[in-house]
Amino acid sequence: MKYLKVILLILFTVNVTYSQIDRSKPPKAGPAPSIDLGNPKSFVLDNGLKVIVVENNKLPRAYANLDIDNYPDYEGDIKGVSSLLGAMMGNGTKNQSKDSYNEEVDYMGATLVLSASGGYVSSLKRYFPRILEMMADGLINPKFTKEDFEREKNVALEGIKSIEKDVQTIANRVHSKLRFGDNHPFGEFETIESLNNISLKDIQNYYKKFAIPNNAYLTVVGDVQYDEIKSLIESLFGDWKKGKKSSYTLPQANNLDNVEINFVDMSNAVQSEIYVGNLMDISMTNPDYFALKLGNQILGGSSTARLFMNLREDKGFTYGSYSSASTSRFKGSFTASASVRNEVTDSAITEIIKEINLISKEGVTDEELDAAKEKYVGSFIMSTEQPSTIANFATNISKFNLPENFYEKYLENFQSVTTDDVKRVINKYLLKDNLRVLVVGKGQDVLSSLEKMPYNINYYDKEGNATEKPDFSTPSGITVESVLNNYLNAIGGIDKVAEINAISTLAEAEVQGMKLQMIDIKAKPNKLVMMMMMMGNTMMKMVFDGEKGSLNQQGMNNPLPDDQVQKMINSTLPFEEIGWLNDENVKFSSVEEEDGKTLHVLQVFDNSFVSYDAETGLKYKMTELVEMPDGSRSPQSTYFEDYRDVNGILFPYVVKIPMGPQSLDMNVINLTLNPEVSDTDFIVEN
Repeated sequence: MKYLKVILLILFTVNVTYSQIDRSKPPKAGPAPSIDLGNPKSFVLDNGLKVIVVENNKLPRAYANLDIDNYPDYEGDIKGVSSLLGAMMGNGTKNQSKDSYNEEVDYMGATLVLSASGGYVSSLKRYFPRILEMMADGLINPKFTKEDFEREKNVALEGIKSIEKDVQTIANRVHSKLRFGDNHPFGEFETIESLNNISLKDIQNYYKKFAIPNNAYLTVVGDVQYDEIKSLIESLFGDWKKGKKSSYTLPQANNLDNVEINFVDMSNAVQSEIYVGNLMDISMTNPDYFALKLGNQILGGSSTARLFMNLREDKGFTYGSYSSASTSRFKGSFTASASVRNEVTDSAITEIIKEINLISKEGVTDEELDAAKEKYVGSFIMSTEQPSTIANFATNISKFNLPENFYEKYLENFQSVTTDDVKRVINKYLLKDNLRVLVVGKGQDVLSSLEKMPYNINYYDKEGNATEKPDFSTPSGITVESVLNNYLNAIGGIDKVAEINAISTLAEAEVQGMKLQMIDIKAKPNKLVMMMMMMGNTMMKMVFDGEKGSLNQQGMNNPLPDDQVQKMINSTLPFEEIGWLNDENVKFSSVEEEDGKTLHVLQVFDNSFVSYDAETGLKYKMTELVEMPDGSRSPQSTYFEDYRDVNGILFPYVVKIPMGPQSLDMNVINLTLNPEVSDTDFIVEN
């Protein structure tokens, strides 16, 4: 009974307390929590290397970050030399071979990364002296071989080629170039030409010029003793030769006089990339920093911010719209962005600008500001659990000339921001009357609506060079029938093609050193067997008997989806083009330019496009718009090359499927026309 009375008393007290809380209002933010970032100790080597040590023995680990704080460098005709240098560093040293170097790092379970701008290491306490020694050796005694140079250069060249059709990558680099100019370090980008201009001597010269200790910060955080680590660093980095700091005057980068649309036409774009923003002069030392960060958080810093809620949740234009306010010692920038469907490109721009104008005119609410502050409090506290964050904080204080208690007062400074502060800095740094609107998309689909907007439009190519408005008029005489007849005539003629009842193909590719084989049999009417095998094991088998189909993967057999079955039923295998000649759903899509070729593009299904070389008539590529996990659609293309004659008909003997910076190249080993096949070859498993 005694315990029952105590329980009832507790319940009554809780109920009274709860009833006295006004749940109609969010709780006010409490005082900023106290953050202990350790007690950094520092010293400077004779060669100018600044060293910061933060003792933290919570875990038996240690971390070191090296930041070579070089002034932004304009690389010009050899743009890419710094990234190539970074790729080559860490590949062994003058004292240790590449294999031995990498194997030792792996053995210790450590992390070691070096680049043109520094690097970092992380390991268990007992391995830290050795991994730090390896870092110093890799930094001071790099081994730049001709073999490594050629390999890394070829990797970089393939990477450039692989992104030439990537709409988002093109948007990023043109956006930077137009903002800063092509003679500015922040506006230049790597090209095939600039990479080919780079020599091994350029790599060596760049290293000598910029890998200097008197412009560098080494920060150590973890289970270390200051006196011991100081002695170790002096012995390891003391011989690093001091260099002459480079002097360079950054070109002036200016905002526009008015709101302006800059348009880049990419005919393969399935959605428009939109960037809206302006440059601004603000660094972390500016008192406006905290209010600007909170204002941007409210405008577009998360999936609950205004841009996201408007463009995605309310309008359904995109799968996400965000903004950023990047501060810098040199030149900061504000950017609001979104990837939107072609047909709503103009509407999305209108809504982004509307939100910028609205936050400038009306400011933010107390509730929005409190929520933004809570976001920063939580993110900041979580970040302090990582030793690397503590290292960055310690470096930033020295590097950016911040007050010693900058991060200790960090949350307090955020908490002191008012709604009036946010409105003032938003109007100061977000220049609503000087916004640059960059749109990269399919001009044929979006330009007519953009031209109705109250802004001037200037046109640029994929390199960011000024150009004329694209001509989207279809050349006379181009029809679905003409494109398909040109193709059929190019490969041997429709009469010759009609004689083919079946085609059997064996192709091979190499994947991570293993051989991948594909067997493909197509037969009239609309029958198909496709098998993918690796090391003698069947990875995938798809069968279609003309009416139904199945897909077997990893021992699981499933019927083909209804939409794919319908496509197969309507096809005319082994040559689909014959059926497309009389298919009213096949439409002429566009004339495009790619790799120096003029392409005539047909839309054969809702999400499928086939491109034919206007000069040769041959099929060049097929593109499928594939739905990604986030709901967006991404183009995935297959390229057809190396056409060869087989009994009077041309077939592609190389089929390339780009996969990021790499490509899966299927090489035909054997192709047989009219092989003996029967219905038993196309039995669909249940």
